[in-house]
Amino acid sequence: MKRLFSIVLTLHLIAVIAKLAVLFLIPRLKDVEQTRRFLATYRKFDRAADLLLWASGIAFFFVTSLAYLMQMWMLVSILLYMFVFYMIKRFLMRGLREVADSRKLYAEKELKSLRFQNVCVGLFSVFLMGCIAVMMITKPF
Repeated sequence: MKRLFSIVLTLHLIAVIAKLAVLFLIPRLKDVEQTRRFLATYRKFDRAADLLLWASGIAFFFVTSLAYLMQMWMLVSILLYMFVFYMIKRFLMRGLREVADSRKLYAEKELKSLRFQNVCVGLFSVFLMGCIAVMMITKPF
């Protein structure tokens, strides 16, 4: 059972990394066409990561106990994860769509705004991930 837990956890972490990869890839976008290509590619990875997160979340019910998953620190961690992914969808994906839908060739203003949003979401995500890590280590409540 421990080995099965490790496999599910590994798949879960791969999905989390795939969803967070957008934070590291946005700064490299230079123009509208590159943003369109990136958005089309990232949407496929994002859907796959979403499916993998849901599948691994369900699998955790079978490889751990319900009592373990219903501890308050675990529930708060899950909510924080969901908030991080919501911020990525709300701010970054919207910004990517704005740049991709732009009729401009370079859309410098939109890209600058997207990069600023990326920095803000990235820093806040690092803070929330740190909070999650502290809760997983200390199990405060």
